[in-house]
Amino acid sequence: MDTLDKKILEMLKINARESFATIGKEVGLSAPAIGKRVRQMEEESIIEGYSLKVNHEKLGIETKAYITLVMHRESTGTSNSIEQIRAMEEVQSCDRITGDDCLCILGYFRNNRHLIAFLEKISAYGASKTSIILEV
Repeated sequence: MDTLDKKILEMLKINARESFATIGKEVGLSAPAIGKRVRQMEEESIIEGYSLKVNHEKLGIETKAYITLVMHRESTGTSNSIEQIRAMEEVQSCDRITGDDCLCILGYFRNNRHLIAFLEKISAYGASKTSIILEV
């Protein structure tokens, strides 16, 4: 991976739908050359996929929160419990972490009542601490 590949990646991070022609003009290569480099980075798993940025407020999401969870001893290390949490519709990401907490969950909720209902649901797995996201 050279400096041109890094520049291509930076441009794709800003706009994954940017045309190869536009990227090529910026870095001094043709559109087919950019396409070849992008395909190569995909084949090498440098680029693992593309994502979509969504305005969640327009979809009725008013509350976003980070929730850390200390799992009950019987649930700790149980991949089934973790997969059940990850499968919940409110969970955007769920990472196993080090330290006193076991999991860090990013959740999206219609409102605070929805968040409370979610916290009650995951209380079966352990004790949680919640930090509501005020601004991204």
